[in-house]
Amino acid sequence: MRRLHTTRAVVLQASGPNSLGISRALAREGVPVVATDHRADALGLRSRYVTGALMSDPLADEAGFVDDLLRLGERMGDRPVLFATHDEAVAAIATREAEVRALFRVPWSPWDDMRVTIDKGGQHAAARAIGFPIPATVDPGDDAVRAVADAGLRYPVILKPRYAPEFRRRFRRQVLQADTPEDLRRAFEDAAPYGPQVQEVIPGGDDCFWSLGSYRGADGARLASFTGHKLRQWPPHFGTARSAEAVWDPAFADRCHALLDELRFHGISQVEVKRDPRDGRDHLIEVNPRSWLWISLATHCGVNVPYACYLDAIGQPRAWAPGHASGRRWMLTAKHLTASVAEVRGGRWSPREFAHTLRPPVIDGVLDPRDPLPGARQYAALVRRRPR
Repeated sequence: MRRLHTTRAVVLQASGPNSLGISRALAREGVPVVATDHRADALGLRSRYVTGALMSDPLADEAGFVDDLLRLGERMGDRPVLFATHDEAVAAIATREAEVRALFRVPWSPWDDMRVTIDKGGQHAAARAIGFPIPATVDPGDDAVRAVADAGLRYPVILKPRYAPEFRRRFRRQVLQADTPEDLRRAFEDAAPYGPQVQEVIPGGDDCFWSLGSYRGADGARLASFTGHKLRQWPPHFGTARSAEAVWDPAFADRCHALLDELRFHGISQVEVKRDPRDGRDHLIEVNPRSWLWISLATHCGVNVPYACYLDAIGQPRAWAPGHASGRRWMLTAKHLTASVAEVRGGRWSPREFAHTLRPPVIDGVLDPRDPLPGARQYAALVRRRPR
Protein backbone atom coordinates (compact mmCIF):
# COMPACT_ATOMS: atom_id res chain seq x y z
CA MET A 1 0.00 0.00 0.00
CA ARG A 2 1.35 3.41 -0.99
CA ARG A 3 2.41 5.59 1.90
CA LEU A 4 0.87 9.08 2.09
CA HIS A 5 3.24 11.88 3.08
CA THR A 6 2.23 15.21 4.54
CA THR A 7 5.34 17.30 3.74
CA ARG A 8 4.97 18.76 0.28
CA ALA A 9 7.54 18.99 -2.51
CA VAL A 10 8.02 22.12 -4.65
CA VAL A 11 9.38 21.63 -8.18
CA LEU A 12 10.92 24.83 -9.56
CA GLN A 13 10.81 25.79 -13.27
CA ALA A 14 8.47 23.00 -14.30
CA SER A 15 8.82 23.56 -18.01
CA GLY A 16 10.19 20.27 -19.30
CA PRO A 17 10.60 16.50 -19.05
CA ASN A 18 12.86 16.60 -15.99
CA SER A 19 10.19 18.39 -13.95
CA LEU A 20 7.60 15.82 -15.07
CA GLY A 21 9.99 13.04 -14.10
CA ILE A 22 10.36 14.49 -10.61
CA SER A 23 6.66 15.22 -10.08
CA ARG A 24 5.48 11.81 -11.25
CA ALA A 25 8.15 9.93 -9.28
CA LEU A 26 7.19 11.72 -6.07
CA ALA A 27 3.41 11.76 -6.48
CA ARG A 28 3.30 8.02 -7.15
CA GLU A 29 4.97 7.54 -3.76
CA GLY A 30 2.27 9.59 -2.05
CA VAL A 31 4.10 12.93 -1.95
CA PRO A 32 1.94 16.05 -2.57
CA VAL A 33 3.65 18.14 -5.26
CA VAL A 34 3.47 21.85 -6.10
CA ALA A 35 4.98 22.70 -9.51
CA THR A 36 6.02 26.29 -10.31
CA ASP A 37 6.97 28.20 -13.43
CA HIS A 38 6.84 31.74 -14.82
CA ARG A 39 4.68 30.58 -17.73
CA ALA A 40 1.07 29.53 -17.21
CA ASP A 41 1.34 27.07 -20.12
CA ALA A 42 4.48 25.31 -18.82
CA LEU A 43 4.43 21.58 -19.56
CA GLY A 44 4.90 20.52 -15.95
CA LEU A 45 1.90 22.53 -14.74
CA ARG A 46 -0.38 20.34 -16.87
CA SER A 47 0.33 17.18 -14.88
CA ARG A 48 -2.61 15.76 -12.92
CA TYR A 49 -0.17 15.02 -10.11
CA VAL A 50 0.59 18.64 -9.23
CA THR A 51 -0.88 21.85 -7.93
CA GLY A 52 0.43 24.71 -10.06
CA ALA A 53 1.83 28.06 -8.93
CA LEU A 54 3.17 30.97 -11.00
CA MET A 55 6.45 32.64 -10.07
CA SER A 56 8.92 35.05 -11.65
CA ASP A 57 11.62 33.83 -14.02
CA PRO A 58 14.86 33.44 -12.00
CA LEU A 59 16.98 34.27 -15.04
CA ALA A 60 15.10 37.46 -16.01
CA ASP A 61 14.12 38.59 -12.49
CA GLU A 62 16.26 36.96 -9.83
CA ALA A 63 15.05 39.15 -6.96
CA GLY A 64 11.40 38.73 -7.96
CA PHE A 65 11.83 34.95 -8.13
CA VAL A 66 13.22 34.78 -4.59
CA ASP A 67 10.49 37.10 -3.29
CA ASP A 68 7.85 34.86 -4.88
CA LEU A 69 9.48 31.76 -3.45
CA LEU A 70 9.55 33.20 0.06
CA ARG A 71 5.89 34.19 -0.16
CA LEU A 72 5.05 30.66 -1.30
CA GLY A 73 6.97 29.21 1.63
CA GLU A 74 5.16 31.46 4.09
CA ARG A 75 1.77 30.40 2.71
CA MET A 76 2.61 26.70 2.74
CA GLY A 77 4.09 26.71 6.22
CA ASP A 78 5.33 23.10 6.33
CA ARG A 79 8.92 23.60 5.11
CA PRO A 80 8.41 21.84 1.77
CA VAL A 81 11.28 20.09 -0.02
CA LEU A 82 12.68 22.07 -2.96
CA PHE A 83 13.63 20.48 -6.30
CA ALA A 84 15.62 22.49 -8.85
CA THR A 85 15.56 21.71 -12.56
CA HIS A 86 17.86 24.52 -13.78
CA ASP A 87 21.06 26.14 -12.53
CA GLU A 88 19.63 29.66 -12.39
CA ALA A 89 17.17 28.75 -9.63
CA VAL A 90 20.01 27.35 -7.51
CA ALA A 91 22.06 30.53 -8.05
CA ALA A 92 19.10 32.82 -7.31
CA ILE A 93 18.31 31.04 -4.04
CA ALA A 94 21.93 31.55 -2.96
CA THR A 95 21.40 35.33 -2.85
CA ARG A 96 19.11 34.88 0.20
CA GLU A 97 20.01 31.36 1.21
CA ALA A 98 19.35 31.68 4.94
CA GLU A 99 15.83 33.05 4.38
CA VAL A 100 14.97 30.31 1.90
CA ARG A 101 16.35 27.55 4.13
CA ALA A 102 14.24 28.84 7.02
CA LEU A 103 11.06 28.22 5.01
CA PHE A 104 12.07 25.24 2.85
CA ARG A 105 14.12 22.07 3.10
CA VAL A 106 16.89 22.69 0.55
CA PRO A 107 18.47 19.29 -0.25
CA TRP A 108 21.66 20.47 -1.90
CA SER A 109 25.07 21.85 -0.91
CA PRO A 110 25.33 25.25 0.77
CA TRP A 111 26.40 27.98 -1.65
CA ASP A 112 30.02 28.06 -0.43
CA ASP A 113 30.40 24.55 -1.87
CA MET A 114 27.84 24.84 -4.66
CA ARG A 115 29.48 27.90 -6.21
CA VAL A 116 32.50 25.71 -7.05
CA THR A 117 30.38 22.96 -8.57
CA ILE A 118 28.21 25.26 -10.65
CA ASP A 119 31.28 26.82 -12.32
CA LYS A 120 33.06 24.85 -15.06
CA GLY A 121 36.41 26.12 -13.80
CA GLY A 122 35.71 24.72 -10.35
CA GLN A 123 34.69 21.38 -11.84
CA HIS A 124 37.92 21.19 -13.85
CA ALA A 125 40.06 22.05 -10.81
CA ALA A 126 38.42 19.24 -8.83
CA ALA A 127 38.87 16.81 -11.73
CA ARG A 128 42.56 17.67 -12.09
CA ALA A 129 43.07 17.21 -8.34
CA ILE A 130 42.00 13.54 -8.52
CA GLY A 131 43.30 12.74 -12.02
CA PHE A 132 39.86 12.66 -13.67
CA PRO A 133 40.46 13.31 -17.40
CA ILE A 134 39.17 16.53 -18.94
CA PRO A 135 39.36 17.63 -22.58
CA ALA A 136 42.23 19.99 -23.43
CA THR A 137 40.88 23.39 -22.35
CA VAL A 138 42.06 27.01 -22.25
CA ASP A 139 40.64 30.20 -20.75
CA PRO A 140 41.23 32.42 -23.78
CA GLY A 141 41.47 35.91 -22.30
CA ASP A 142 41.10 38.55 -25.02
CA ASP A 143 42.42 36.54 -27.99
CA ALA A 144 40.93 33.08 -28.35
CA VAL A 145 42.74 32.24 -31.59
CA ARG A 146 46.16 32.97 -30.09
CA ALA A 147 45.31 31.12 -26.86
CA VAL A 148 44.31 28.02 -28.82
CA ALA A 149 47.48 28.16 -30.90
CA ASP A 150 49.73 28.70 -27.86
CA ALA A 151 48.11 25.77 -26.03
CA GLY A 152 48.38 23.48 -29.07
CA LEU A 153 44.66 22.69 -29.20
CA ARG A 154 43.50 20.95 -32.36
CA TYR A 155 40.44 22.00 -34.35
CA PRO A 156 37.53 21.56 -34.18
CA VAL A 157 37.09 23.29 -30.84
CA ILE A 158 34.05 24.41 -28.90
CA LEU A 159 33.30 27.48 -26.81
CA LYS A 160 31.36 26.73 -23.65
CA PRO A 161 30.49 29.10 -20.81
CA ARG A 162 31.75 28.57 -17.28
CA TYR A 163 28.16 29.21 -16.17
CA ALA A 164 25.55 28.52 -18.82
CA PRO A 165 21.99 29.89 -18.35
CA GLU A 166 22.26 33.26 -20.15
CA PHE A 167 24.41 31.67 -22.87
CA ARG A 168 21.82 28.95 -23.53
CA ARG A 169 18.95 31.40 -23.66
CA ARG A 170 20.74 33.65 -26.16
CA PHE A 171 22.22 31.03 -28.51
CA ARG A 172 19.60 28.24 -28.06
CA ARG A 173 22.41 25.71 -27.73
CA GLN A 174 24.90 24.38 -25.21
CA VAL A 175 28.14 25.30 -27.02
CA LEU A 176 29.43 27.03 -30.15
CA GLN A 177 31.66 24.99 -32.47
CA ALA A 178 34.56 26.38 -34.47
CA ASP A 179 36.27 24.33 -37.19
CA THR A 180 38.84 26.96 -38.19
CA PRO A 181 40.60 29.94 -36.60
CA GLU A 182 38.28 32.28 -38.48
CA ASP A 183 35.23 30.41 -37.14
CA LEU A 184 36.70 30.74 -33.65
CA ARG A 185 37.29 34.46 -34.04
CA ARG A 186 33.67 35.07 -35.05
CA ALA A 187 32.24 32.79 -32.36
CA PHE A 188 34.38 34.35 -29.66
CA GLU A 189 33.17 37.85 -30.55
CA ASP A 190 29.61 36.67 -29.92
CA ALA A 191 30.35 34.62 -26.81
CA ALA A 192 32.92 36.86 -25.09
CA PRO A 193 30.39 38.45 -22.67
CA TYR A 194 29.86 35.01 -21.11
CA GLY A 195 33.54 34.33 -20.38
CA PRO A 196 33.71 31.07 -22.37
CA GLN A 197 36.35 28.41 -22.19
CA VAL A 198 37.71 26.89 -25.41
CA GLN A 199 37.95 23.12 -25.50
CA GLU A 200 39.06 20.39 -27.88
CA VAL A 201 36.34 18.08 -29.14
CA ILE A 202 36.59 14.48 -27.99
CA PRO A 203 35.81 12.19 -30.97
CA GLY A 204 32.90 9.79 -31.01
CA GLY A 205 29.15 9.91 -31.58
CA ASP A 206 26.25 10.87 -29.35
CA ASP A 207 26.24 7.39 -27.81
CA CYS A 208 29.64 8.10 -26.22
CA PHE A 209 28.08 10.53 -23.72
CA TRP A 210 27.70 8.71 -20.39
CA SER A 211 26.13 9.93 -17.17
CA LEU A 212 26.00 9.17 -13.48
CA GLY A 213 22.74 10.49 -12.06
CA SER A 214 22.56 10.34 -8.29
CA TYR A 215 21.36 11.67 -4.99
CA ARG A 216 23.96 12.08 -2.23
CA GLY A 217 23.22 12.96 1.38
CA ALA A 218 24.79 15.86 3.26
CA ASP A 219 27.43 13.43 4.60
CA GLY A 220 28.30 12.25 1.07
CA ALA A 221 26.36 8.98 1.38
CA ARG A 222 25.44 7.51 -2.02
CA LEU A 223 21.73 7.02 -1.46
CA ALA A 224 20.68 6.48 -5.09
CA SER A 225 22.85 6.00 -8.20
CA PHE A 226 22.01 5.42 -11.87
CA THR A 227 24.24 5.15 -14.94
CA GLY A 228 23.43 5.23 -18.62
CA HIS A 229 24.30 6.90 -21.89
CA LYS A 230 22.70 8.97 -24.58
CA LEU A 231 21.81 7.35 -27.87
CA ARG A 232 21.01 10.51 -29.79
CA GLN A 233 20.97 14.25 -29.08
CA TRP A 234 19.24 17.27 -30.53
CA PRO A 235 21.00 19.01 -32.06
CA PRO A 236 23.44 16.15 -32.79
CA HIS A 237 26.90 16.22 -31.18
CA PHE A 238 26.39 19.11 -28.73
CA GLY A 239 22.72 19.07 -27.72
CA THR A 240 20.45 17.53 -25.11
CA ALA A 241 19.24 13.94 -25.06
CA ARG A 242 16.35 12.93 -27.24
CA SER A 243 17.05 9.21 -26.74
CA ALA A 244 18.99 7.46 -23.95
CA GLU A 245 19.64 4.00 -22.53
CA ALA A 246 20.17 2.64 -19.01
CA VAL A 247 23.38 0.61 -18.56
CA TRP A 248 24.66 -0.06 -15.05
CA ASP A 249 28.43 0.49 -14.87
CA PRO A 250 29.67 0.28 -11.25
CA ALA A 251 33.28 1.24 -12.00
CA PHE A 252 32.12 4.33 -13.88
CA ALA A 253 29.78 5.22 -11.00
CA ASP A 254 32.67 4.97 -8.53
CA ARG A 255 34.88 7.29 -10.62
CA CYS A 256 32.13 9.89 -10.86
CA HIS A 257 31.33 9.68 -7.16
CA ALA A 258 35.02 10.29 -6.44
CA LEU A 259 34.69 13.57 -8.35
CA LEU A 260 31.57 14.49 -6.37
CA ASP A 261 33.50 13.65 -3.18
CA GLU A 262 36.20 16.12 -4.22
CA LEU A 263 33.53 18.75 -4.86
CA ARG A 264 31.92 17.97 -1.46
CA PHE A 265 28.65 17.74 -3.34
CA HIS A 266 25.30 17.05 -1.69
CA GLY A 267 22.08 16.75 -3.68
CA ILE A 268 20.78 15.48 -7.00
CA SER A 269 23.29 15.76 -9.84
CA GLN A 270 24.33 14.49 -13.23
CA VAL A 271 28.01 13.89 -13.99
CA GLU A 272 28.34 13.73 -17.77
CA VAL A 273 31.43 12.46 -19.58
CA LYS A 274 32.39 11.57 -23.11
CA ARG A 275 33.98 8.16 -23.52
CA ASP A 276 36.87 8.46 -25.98
CA PRO A 277 36.62 5.60 -28.51
CA ARG A 278 40.40 5.75 -29.03
CA ASP A 279 41.34 4.64 -25.51
CA GLY A 280 38.08 4.19 -23.57
CA ARG A 281 38.86 7.00 -21.12
CA ASP A 282 36.01 9.11 -19.77
CA HIS A 283 36.57 12.85 -20.17
CA LEU A 284 34.51 15.20 -18.02
CA ILE A 285 31.96 17.23 -19.94
CA GLU A 286 30.19 18.82 -16.97
CA VAL A 287 28.58 18.33 -13.58
CA ASN A 288 24.96 19.49 -13.51
CA PRO A 289 24.18 20.18 -9.82
CA ARG A 290 20.45 19.42 -10.08
CA SER A 291 18.10 17.03 -11.89
CA TRP A 292 18.83 16.04 -15.48
CA LEU A 293 16.53 15.78 -18.51
CA TRP A 294 16.05 11.99 -18.54
CA ILE A 295 15.78 11.43 -14.79
CA SER A 296 12.55 9.46 -15.35
CA LEU A 297 14.59 6.62 -16.88
CA ALA A 298 16.29 6.07 -13.51
CA THR A 299 12.88 5.74 -11.85
CA HIS A 300 11.80 3.33 -14.61
CA CYS A 301 14.86 1.20 -13.74
CA GLY A 302 13.97 1.07 -10.05
CA VAL A 303 16.16 3.93 -8.79
CA ASN A 304 13.79 6.68 -7.65
CA VAL A 305 16.30 9.52 -7.29
CA PRO A 306 13.70 12.24 -6.47
CA TYR A 307 12.12 10.08 -3.76
CA ALA A 308 15.55 9.30 -2.26
CA CYS A 309 16.15 13.05 -2.07
CA TYR A 310 12.73 13.71 -0.51
CA LEU A 311 13.06 11.00 2.14
CA ASP A 312 16.48 12.25 3.17
CA ALA A 313 15.22 15.84 3.35
CA ILE A 314 12.40 14.90 5.74
CA GLY A 315 14.74 12.92 7.97
CA GLN A 316 13.87 9.40 6.80
CA PRO A 317 16.87 8.47 4.62
CA ARG A 318 16.76 5.31 2.56
CA ALA A 319 19.57 3.90 0.42
CA TRP A 320 18.85 2.17 -2.89
CA ALA A 321 21.11 -0.85 -3.41
CA PRO A 322 23.77 -0.29 -6.10
CA GLY A 323 22.79 -1.65 -9.49
CA HIS A 324 19.71 -1.46 -11.66
CA ALA A 325 18.13 -2.89 -14.79
CA SER A 326 20.04 -2.26 -18.03
CA GLY A 327 18.79 -2.07 -21.60
CA ARG A 328 15.77 0.10 -20.87
CA ARG A 329 15.40 3.15 -23.04
CA TRP A 330 13.95 6.68 -22.86
CA MET A 331 13.06 9.12 -25.59
CA LEU A 332 11.20 12.28 -26.46
CA THR A 333 9.04 10.73 -29.16
CA ALA A 334 8.02 13.83 -31.10
CA LYS A 335 11.55 15.20 -31.32
CA HIS A 336 13.29 11.84 -31.75
CA LEU A 337 11.12 10.45 -34.55
CA THR A 338 11.12 13.66 -36.57
CA ALA A 339 14.87 14.17 -36.32
CA SER A 340 15.74 10.49 -36.81
CA VAL A 341 13.74 10.08 -40.02
CA ALA A 342 15.52 13.09 -41.50
CA GLU A 343 18.94 11.80 -40.40
CA VAL A 344 18.35 8.30 -41.77
CA ARG A 345 17.12 9.70 -45.09
CA GLY A 346 20.15 11.97 -45.26
CA GLY A 347 22.56 9.09 -44.59
CA ARG A 348 23.71 10.55 -41.25
CA TRP A 349 22.43 7.60 -39.22
CA SER A 350 21.74 3.97 -40.03
CA PRO A 351 18.25 2.40 -39.88
CA ARG A 352 19.65 -0.28 -37.57
CA GLU A 353 20.89 2.28 -35.05
CA PHE A 354 17.56 4.08 -35.18
CA ALA A 355 15.65 0.82 -34.67
CA HIS A 356 17.74 0.04 -31.57
CA THR A 357 16.44 3.17 -29.84
CA LEU A 358 12.84 1.97 -30.32
CA ARG A 359 13.30 -1.55 -28.92
CA PRO A 360 11.15 -2.13 -25.85
CA PRO A 361 11.14 -1.53 -23.02
CA VAL A 362 11.08 2.18 -23.83
CA ILE A 363 9.39 5.10 -22.10
CA ASP A 364 8.67 8.64 -23.21
CA GLY A 365 9.78 11.61 -21.14
CA VAL A 366 6.45 13.40 -21.63
CA LEU A 367 3.83 10.94 -22.91
CA ASP A 368 2.28 8.87 -20.13
CA PRO A 369 -1.18 7.23 -20.27
CA ARG A 370 -1.55 7.75 -16.50
CA ASP A 371 -0.85 11.48 -16.90
CA PRO A 372 -2.02 12.40 -20.42
CA LEU A 373 -2.41 16.19 -20.37
CA PRO A 374 1.29 17.17 -20.73
CA GLY A 375 1.61 14.95 -23.82
CA ALA A 376 -1.65 16.28 -25.27
CA ARG A 377 -0.45 19.83 -24.78
CA GLN A 378 2.92 19.05 -26.38
CA TYR A 379 1.37 17.55 -29.50
CA ALA A 380 -1.24 20.30 -29.77
CA ALA A 381 1.59 22.83 -29.80
CA LEU A 382 3.38 20.85 -32.53
CA VAL A 383 0.22 20.80 -34.67
CA ARG A 384 -0.24 24.55 -34.24
CA ARG A 385 3.36 25.20 -35.32
CA ARG A 386 3.25 22.81 -38.29
CA PRO A 387 1.69 25.15 -40.90
CA ARG A 388 4.32 27.80 -40.20
